[in-house]
Amino acid sequence: MFLKMVKNDFIRNKIVTMTVFVFITMAVILAASAINNIANLIQGMSDFQESAVPADITVMHAGEYDQAEIDQFTEQYRDHIAMQETMVLQNIDGSNIHFGQNQTMAGTIQDISFVVQNKKFDFILDLDNEKLDIKEGFVAVPIYFMEQHDLKIGDTITVKSGGYEKEFVISDYARDFEMNSSLTSSKRFVINQDDYDEMFKMQAGDLEYMIEFKLNEIGASATVQTVYKEAGLPANGPILEGKIFTMFNAISDMVVAIVIIFISFLLIVIASLCIRLTFLATIDEDIREIGVMKAMGISKKDIKKVYLNKYRVISVAAGIIGYLLAFAVVNLLNGNMRLYISSDLSGSLKYIQSLIAPLLVYFMIVMYCKQVLKRIDKISAVEALRSDIMEREKNRKYSFPLLKNKFLSTNIYMGLRDVWKRFKLYRLLFVIFIVCTFIVILPVNIYNTINSPVFSTYMGIGKHDMRIDLRRTDSITEDFIKLQEELKNDNDIDKFAPYITSSYQVKNAEGSWNNINIEIGDFSVFPLKFLEGRAPEGEGEISLSFANATKDGLNKKVGDEVTVRVGGEEQTLTVTGIYQDITNGGKTAKAHTSLGVNDEAVLWYIVGMDLAEGVDIREKMDYYQNAYSTAQVNDIKEYTQQTLGNIIGQMGTVVIGGISIAIIIAVLITALFLRMLLSKDMSQIAIMRSVGLTLKQISHQYMAGTLMVLILGIKIGVLVANFLGEFLVSMAMSSMGAAKIEFVHIIWQTWLLCPLALIIAVGLTIFMSCKVAVKDDLSVVLRS
Repeated sequence: MFLKMVKNDFIRNKIVTMTVFVFITMAVILAASAINNIANLIQGMSDFQESAVPADITVMHAGEYDQAEIDQFTEQYRDHIAMQETMVLQNIDGSNIHFGQNQTMAGTIQDISFVVQNKKFDFILDLDNEKLDIKEGFVAVPIYFMEQHDLKIGDTITVKSGGYEKEFVISDYARDFEMNSSLTSSKRFVINQDDYDEMFKMQAGDLEYMIEFKLNEIGASATVQTVYKEAGLPANGPILEGKIFTMFNAISDMVVAIVIIFISFLLIVIASLCIRLTFLATIDEDIREIGVMKAMGISKKDIKKVYLNKYRVISVAAGIIGYLLAFAVVNLLNGNMRLYISSDLSGSLKYIQSLIAPLLVYFMIVMYCKQVLKRIDKISAVEALRSDIMEREKNRKYSFPLLKNKFLSTNIYMGLRDVWKRFKLYRLLFVIFIVCTFIVILPVNIYNTINSPVFSTYMGIGKHDMRIDLRRTDSITEDFIKLQEELKNDNDIDKFAPYITSSYQVKNAEGSWNNINIEIGDFSVFPLKFLEGRAPEGEGEISLSFANATKDGLNKKVGDEVTVRVGGEEQTLTVTGIYQDITNGGKTAKAHTSLGVNDEAVLWYIVGMDLAEGVDIREKMDYYQNAYSTAQVNDIKEYTQQTLGNIIGQMGTVVIGGISIAIIIAVLITALFLRMLLSKDMSQIAIMRSVGLTLKQISHQYMAGTLMVLILGIKIGVLVANFLGEFLVSMAMSSMGAAKIEFVHIIWQTWLLCPLALIIAVGLTIFMSCKVAVKDDLSVVLRS
């Protein structure tokens, strides 16, 4: 009997059933896709790490170097260190690497190095995650540059530096665990040993060293770093831990997965609201039947089964279909992962983990249905059979007189009156419009924010027009002084500020010493946004990045003191402010120039500048790039684009997907709602027709009310996306070093274009749904 009743309910409510089915399926598809993506990421990162065997500690060094001292240190600390290897990098400026039709790699923010494959660990791999073995005359180019310059296997690049010139044929994509991500500032080109020796002999590039350590299972990274610095070994550059490379490799795919899971959760909310709407309408229609069943002695549990079994069947069917489709959809999401991490994402883990989505959705839907069905417990047989009388009496106490209308047309007024009187019914549609708007606006705001020059403030950089990064060369100090003198006399430059970043030792909360990067300069010229406090302005002052100030870092607040070791002496500095920075693992600091430069560990020199009004930034960039051939000259937007290119590209895909999903949801829900509303009001519509109102006039009433709900829902949805969205994104980004994200709002997109797309799509749906009200014989409708 129950199966027959469920079947009849399917037949009676085909549109409702299909709409709920579509939403549950979409929720399962997105949730399973995101979980699948995370499973692929876990498996891919594990396989990638296993094949590449990355270093646990990497020390960058430029200058004099003695391998014998490193070997002696390694032997001394064998209880921590398993292996040691030193890679010699030959740094070539991008302007000296030619390809295509007289194109070069000038302007890249990346340091380009030519290397040979390591022998012990930190292997650079091909797209099959096999160690690269390059033949003479060939080169493996990092994926970053293959994509950025649209290079293909078989193309050629030519290196021209000083008296050295050689053409290489691209034989492979280079997949580099330590330098894959655009967030790392260096990239390695792999060549044959003979070609490398020739390049070395011709002194084509500036030498830099990667002193790498692979630790034992019980080896302590912090201990090795501390004793390494105390031993006075080569460290004229940053010291990096392996976990930073893991985070950089995973971050872009993880951000996309988190956003998709959030959208999937919102879809489940919408499906639940849709089910609630359906249940309330169905129970209202069947209230007499419920009364009869109760009068016959059928238990509440059995009555609930009639309604619950239908959604159990829908959830199971939608879960199976969504689970299967997710494996096709995930291919649209993990293209970046397949290229950068692992081409082969097969394995059992993703199939098992993806089952979480349909099972979770099923239990959420069933539990929600049970909660809504508790309403049946409150209905007695007598009340159910007398419900029509009670409803009529209930409705009489509300009044919204037509005589008070003096400004609106009668049909529009009646539509708004209906929303006011029955807001409990309309509020579900109202909430769904808010959620749909949220799904559209949040990804748009995230995309616009990370694609904006203002995002540089979350990278520990003040907002300015142009920046010049000086590379480590023998003449870097002289070039830095010369550049400042030239900028002082350049009338096209409105203002500029030089900054020097060095590696320093800082005492942590446990009393041991950590290495952090501290930038010194005048931070009032291009001020940062501070979460707390201010920039260092005088002697003995320092500001810390958010990640450095937390318990995982130095555990300091504004007003606390920090001990820094400079030139063998300790200085005590007062923390004046905490700012946001997602670069270098988020752990950086800014100090007043009185701290002094750590000459033995200078990392980079940077000059930021604003141009005078009317000056062509491209011409000025070209001038300084030609004047200082070993420098990197970029505008701030290009710098951000090159650093966050992968994340920006993937968020663009999420924006398109979010808009599409939201429009589909809004259209289906609106059609479903109006169908049920018109069905519920059939008698009322028939009465209006019998007193002379036309179908057009009746349609206008429903259109006016529904459009008002839509417009209000969109307005509140935009506000919620703007304010709640900032809070949610800030929570997600706090682990990276940005605890308070402020969205960049492009008004014509968030308040005009996106809402207009929703209004047009939903407006057409409302028009088509309201076009047909009651076409049956009025006497039949009235008698029913």
